[in-house]
Amino acid sequence: MYFVDRTAVVLKPTAAFLAWLKSVDEDMPDLTLAQLRSNCTTLLVPEFDTPEAVMGYIGERSRAIFEAEVAGWEVEAEKWPQDMSAEGFWAFFEVEIHDMVLDMEDADLQVSPVFDNMM
Repeated sequence: MYFVDRTAVVLKPTAAFLAWLKSVDEDMPDLTLAQLRSNCTTLLVPEFDTPEAVMGYIGERSRAIFEAEVAGWEVEAEKWPQDMSAEGFWAFFEVEIHDMVLDMEDADLQVSPVFDNMM
């Protein structure tokens, strides 16, 4: 087992995100908030001394993260939330911060850019 020099941030959609999602997709199955929050995006961010510093880091990148999350649902851009600001982001997502990240494998990590605009 190996320490990873990152902090894990789990993005948890809120009821506001679910309401928006259901409003833009009339074919959406009867998805519950618990189901939506059961398999969330996890971001690896630099290590920080305080949770507030992590929150600041996420806040500075909130628009790019917000866009990536919405785009992941394959919703047409004209149906995206009107407010993609930091305030809109925090209305649509809560975060969990985990500062102990361990790698169980003794192998190199394979990385590739998924969203070039988030770098």
